[in-house]
Amino acid sequence: MILSLGLLRNRNWANRWTRGGVSPEFRQFVKTEFGIRVRNGAWYKQAMTHGSMMAELEPGELSNERLEFLGDSILGAVAAELVFFRYPHEDEGPLTQKRSNLVSRKSLNRIGEAMGLGDYIQTTIMQRPLPSTVVGNALEALIGAIYLDHGYKKTRALASSMLMRYGAEEAMEATGDFKSSLYHWAQVEGKVVHYEDKKAQNTAGQAQGVHEVVLMVDNQPVAEGAGSSKKEAEQEAARVALERGEWREKPL
Repeated sequence: MILSLGLLRNRNWANRWTRGGVSPEFRQFVKTEFGIRVRNGAWYKQAMTHGSMMAELEPGELSNERLEFLGDSILGAVAAELVFFRYPHEDEGPLTQKRSNLVSRKSLNRIGEAMGLGDYIQTTIMQRPLPSTVVGNALEALIGAIYLDHGYKKTRALASSMLMRYGAEEAMEATGDFKSSLYHWAQVEGKVVHYEDKKAQNTAGQAQGVHEVVLMVDNQPVAEGAGSSKKEAEQEAARVALERGEWREKPL
């Protein structure tokens, strides 16, 4: 396989990865951070392979995007369970916000960077340190790899411990204002944000007493939200838009 110039410049790649497996250094990293042994190294290698590597991979090898999807779902379930039992008297709205704070893009980026995960990512990106979103996405993929290697019960416990170890208490107590964050992004990017009442578009199937809105950016619908008040529905729509994020040309 002929390596690109960008890959040759990535000193970490050659030292930490071998075809079909992982290095002793990465195995020690996983053991230190999660207390487990790497059994199927191929999953972990895929988890640490950024999409920029696609041109360098052998036939049948994949980037970490599929594992990222899997890990994101697992982390969401773990975070939901954490806040559900930690706050037995909270309603759905506050619980949703606390869960979002726990596994937001910003939180996962911070955790991945704090544990030094960026040192193990295969990528042709030359920027150092790596963009935080690359590291956060790799963390999700790593959780997906651990699940495939050790099963859900073990992964659930390890992911919960990881979140608590890296500031879950502070994240759950944070009072996130998703609308303000979205408006700040819109001002920087020169976008126009407004909310439309979904009743004006379609009243069929809407539950009584539930407000539903559509978040519009430059007159294009990007997310929907529902809540017991219009304000709560708008916050939910902003949260969904910020978490999903693929509609933005530039990340927050």
